[in-house]
Amino acid sequence: MQAYLETETDKTENLQRFIQKVKQITELRTLTPELIHEFIDKIVVYAPRYLDGKRVQLLDIYYSSVGILHELTPEEMEEAFQQHLAERSKEKTA
Repeated sequence: MQAYLETETDKTENLQRFIQKVKQITELRTLTPELIHEFIDKIVVYAPRYLDGKRVQLLDIYYSSVGILHELTPEEMEEAFQQHLAERSKEKTA
């Protein structure tokens, strides 16, 4: 039980450090190499595969002191990408 509590305490402390780093940035316009080094430990890119005739390539992003927060499904990735494109086109026309 003691080991479990220590592990959970470490996770909480790591998450708090990560949140403090995020709070330092109020509005992110560009992703710089410095920011990537600050927030990301590693990115694992898997071999591409085809799903319903579409090329899909999964990746895992390991955030500093936190690990993987949420792994998106191919459908979630597609939806997020479409939203990004829609927002980008709104910015260009505004």
